[in-house]
Amino acid sequence: MDRSDETAAEGSSQAVRTDIEACIDAARNAMEEFSTATQADVDRAVVAIAWSLYSPSNAKALAKLAVDDTGLGNVADKVVKNQRKTLGTLRDLLRTKTVGVIEHQPEKGLTKYAKPVGVVAAITPSTNPAATPINKAMMAVKARNAIVIAPSPSGWNTTAQAVTLARNELARVGAPPNLLQVLPTPVDRRRTETLMAAADLVVATGSQNNVGRAYRSGTPAIGVGAGNVPVIIDSTADLRDAATKITTSKTFDNATSCSSENALIILDDIYDDAIAALHRAGGYTANPDEAQRIRTRLFPDGVLDRRLVAKDYPVLREAFGLAGADTDRFVMVEESDPGSDKPMTSEKLSLVLSIYRATDLDHALDLARRILAVQGIGHSVGIHTAEPARADRLAAELPVVRVLVNQAHTFGNGGSFDNALPFTLSMGCGTWAGNSISENLNINHFMNITHLVNTIEPNQPTAEELFGAHWATIGYRPERTEADAESTPTRPAPS
Repeated sequence: MDRSDETAAEGSSQAVRTDIEACIDAARNAMEEFSTATQADVDRAVVAIAWSLYSPSNAKALAKLAVDDTGLGNVADKVVKNQRKTLGTLRDLLRTKTVGVIEHQPEKGLTKYAKPVGVVAAITPSTNPAATPINKAMMAVKARNAIVIAPSPSGWNTTAQAVTLARNELARVGAPPNLLQVLPTPVDRRRTETLMAAADLVVATGSQNNVGRAYRSGTPAIGVGAGNVPVIIDSTADLRDAATKITTSKTFDNATSCSSENALIILDDIYDDAIAALHRAGGYTANPDEAQRIRTRLFPDGVLDRRLVAKDYPVLREAFGLAGADTDRFVMVEESDPGSDKPMTSEKLSLVLSIYRATDLDHALDLARRILAVQGIGHSVGIHTAEPARADRLAAELPVVRVLVNQAHTFGNGGSFDNALPFTLSMGCGTWAGNSISENLNINHFMNITHLVNTIEPNQPTAEELFGAHWATIGYRPERTEADAESTPTRPAPS
């Protein structure tokens, strides 16, 4: 690099730092203005942000813009996502206290106070350029934080419009609009990394490269893992119900969700009946020649072809040269065995399902474990069954945070009105996936907690109560009696 290039690079770096500093300063000033907000003030602000996306006209306009900008998914389903996730998240947040005393336990002498974490840097993906930013903004502002969104480059236009709409709603209820900002364009690695380093908390959703950079930023970070959901269809399953739910889930927004089913593991004794039920629901089983075309065209050189990600089924049907009916909605590819050398084992982000035949539940669990070892460890699995004990085995034995039973995975995994998971678009996958959380991202991750601690009646056991069984095992006899111990004045343990 010659001197002129070095000067230009230095100038560019300084311009980036100036832009980020301006965002952070504006965010901190907004937080200061918002610091005296009551719970009612905070809730009004959160409702305002939620309405900016839930509003039918905005939900539709942003859904269309997202598809136009990114080429991913479809408008109708993105409208549903924009509204359903917003409604569910708002329900959760309005049931939560985040200002002042949030918990008081007099019997424990313990009182908890909620405090903001500071300025949040939120990294968001191209698959949900409106829903994910607003979802994170609702959580951040609920805890009286400010948030700066760093969207994917292809989704910037949609995210910027969503942020503008939300800022306008904040102003209408008297809240500082700068509680919510979007990173100035062009969004690139340098700007995103500068933002992460300047913020107080990073929340990263999207590619594992982004998550890794968040953890390396030097700022406390919450990242989420990759999806690649295997779902078992058990011998006792209601096959019609399972097929309907799997089809509805797999085809939603053209499989953009990380919670979309990527593999079905079907037990041998109901395999043919399950496939028939899936055909009736809209699935098509590729013949051997078609299956090979799918493998080579979806994963040229073993890498997922992004040109086929989240496309409408007619586009895939033409690209893969598939037969079948015009009513087909997704394609199934029968696989013999999962493995790291077999790309169809991994996440496909498209209307393509890998299908495995299992001899029994033990074999099904082994197949699920091997799929997760290739990709998706920590994320989730599902099972369709009438035997709760079989679902219990998945939860006890598989390295995942979530096990969904008899549910459409895409709709249940990120929170649902008929399960207890918090609504979110970001699923933590535990240390299995290198994540700092093993639950759905929720309001608790956006608060600092101050603990007010008062003394209570002592609750100190004797040494014999705690060590007695171990003493008996090793043949140890204490030199002093319990009476001797009780006669000795107690002193506070050093801090």
